[in-house]
Amino acid sequence: MKKLLILAIILRLLVMPFFFHPDVKTYHFQASFLRQGVVNIYPYLIENKENLTLKEEFVYFPLTYFFLGGYQTLVSPLLGSNFNAWLADASGRAVESASVFRYLFLLKLPYLILDILMAFVLMQFFDKKEDKKRVFTVWLFNPFTLILIYFFSNVDIIPVFLTLLALLAMKRHKPIVASFVLALAVGFKAYPVLFLPLLLAKTESWADKIKSLTIFGLTCLGIILPFWSPAFLSSSFASGLTNRILEAGVSISGGERILIIPFALFALYVVGWYKKNIHLWKYFLAALLVVIPFIHFHIQWLLWIAPFAVIYLVRQRSKGWLICLGAVTSFAVPFLYDDKFMNVGLFSPINNLFLQISTPFALVQRFTDPYLLQGIVHSVFIGTSLALLVGLFIKRKA
Repeated sequence: MKKLLILAIILRLLVMPFFFHPDVKTYHFQASFLRQGVVNIYPYLIENKENLTLKEEFVYFPLTYFFLGGYQTLVSPLLGSNFNAWLADASGRAVESASVFRYLFLLKLPYLILDILMAFVLMQFFDKKEDKKRVFTVWLFNPFTLILIYFFSNVDIIPVFLTLLALLAMKRHKPIVASFVLALAVGFKAYPVLFLPLLLAKTESWADKIKSLTIFGLTCLGIILPFWSPAFLSSSFASGLTNRILEAGVSISGGERILIIPFALFALYVVGWYKKNIHLWKYFLAALLVVIPFIHFHIQWLLWIAPFAVIYLVRQRSKGWLICLGAVTSFAVPFLYDDKFMNVGLFSPINNLFLQISTPFALVQRFTDPYLLQGIVHSVFIGTSLALLVGLFIKRKA
């Protein structure tokens, strides 16, 4: 395993500097204002939008801002004096900078640490030595997480790591610790709040349920309340996943719609409340399989599923082909988006001529409707996800 670990680290060190997604520059540009003394980033970006080169709002929760800004402060001597100018460059020529490889390497370094730690945390969900080694290997050497973390500079690895720690705390019968860690995860990004009802359902005593809910609520309030404002709501709280969950629905008479995802989540929470014998990781995976396949998702969100899918793969190897099919189709959907940085643009630090290559969307458009193909692939992803959901709850073996 020591050799596997060394090989995994070398592989990541070789990959980190050479792939670029614009998100890494955007959210680090926003986080750079912490070094200038800006504590509340949400109104600052809105009030100063006219004077900023990058005008996007900060869509993450407060702890992401402080983590990224704090890390920048720590490594600023290594980043150099031109780093701020590189962040602020809105010309689209960032990959042409002579320092781009150094910037990308340093900015992704925290993700490497969390990525490796997750392999060790995943081992704690297994008792047999061979299963520990298998989950360690699958996590470190599958291409999907490698792409999600290092090609896309996926900052979501922080709440993913914390969510996994919360799950481990529940496995060790520490629901209060789990609720606190889950609240910290929410402090980075909102999606782990989906798991709270399931965590409470698996908490045995009512006293512990109340304590866990209180700790979760107070921790979230302590993180979010100082930044609560119309700017925070418009930038972070009402963006992305929240809206998309409420968009997927089936129209019925009178202009009313049945919201598919809230309905399915509520059903899952009810099952979780009464079916105590099913492992919590299955419910966490089920919640994400209910949400992500049924919305127009960002590829980075697939990392939320990854650790639970790896546990599933190791525990139920007969489902390996189905998990791989789900992974391939889930990647293929955003690969077909009309966005160069979902595919060929990622290679632009190697050579900016990659930006001149036609996207798969443009190539498919020459022969057929790319949205039709995207819909077909997305449908296969949904079907695979539903099959995995059924397998989670009819399989007796944990």
